[in-house]
Amino acid sequence: MIVSEQFFQLLVMITSGVAVGFIIDSVRLVVFSTPKQSRLRKWMMFVELLTWIALGGMTYYLLFWLKNGAWRAYDPLAQILGIFLYQLFFQRVLRFIARFLVNIIWKPIWFIVRLIIAIIRRILQIIIYIGALLVRPFVKIYSYLVYTFSKKIRYIKYNKRQE
Repeated sequence: MIVSEQFFQLLVMITSGVAVGFIIDSVRLVVFSTPKQSRLRKWMMFVELLTWIALGGMTYYLLFWLKNGAWRAYDPLAQILGIFLYQLFFQRVLRFIARFLVNIIWKPIWFIVRLIIAIIRRILQIIIYIGALLVRPFVKIYSYLVYTFSKKIRYIKYNKRQE
C-alpha cells in the first residue's frame, strides 16, 4: 500500500468522523424538535443508542470496503479527530443546515403525520359513538329482561326453600 492510499484512507476516516458528529447532532436536533409529550422524545436514549450502533456498523462497513477489513490503530483516532473537527469548525454551519432541513422537511412531515393520526382517531371515535348509540336500546332491553328474570328466579328459589 502506497503512502497516497494511506493518506486518502486517513482523510476518508476523518470525513466519516465529521459525518458521525453531524448525524448524531442532527438526530438530537430532530428528537428535540418534537413536542415534549411525544414518544420519540421519551425514547431519545434508545434512538440515540440505535443511531450509534448503526453508525458503528457503517464505519465498520466503510473500513471493510476501503481497506478490505484491515483495521489500523490510527483509524479510530482519525474518526475521533473528525468528530473533534466537527465540534470545533463545522458545527455551526452544519447545525444551521440541519435546523433549516428540520424546519423545511421534518416539521411539516411531523405535522401531517399527527394530523392523519388525529383524523383517524376522530373517525374511530365517531364510529364507536354511532355503534354505541345503535346498541344502546338493545342493551337497555337486555338489562331490563335480565333484571326482571333474575328477580323472578330468586323469588322462585326462595319460595321452594320455604316449602
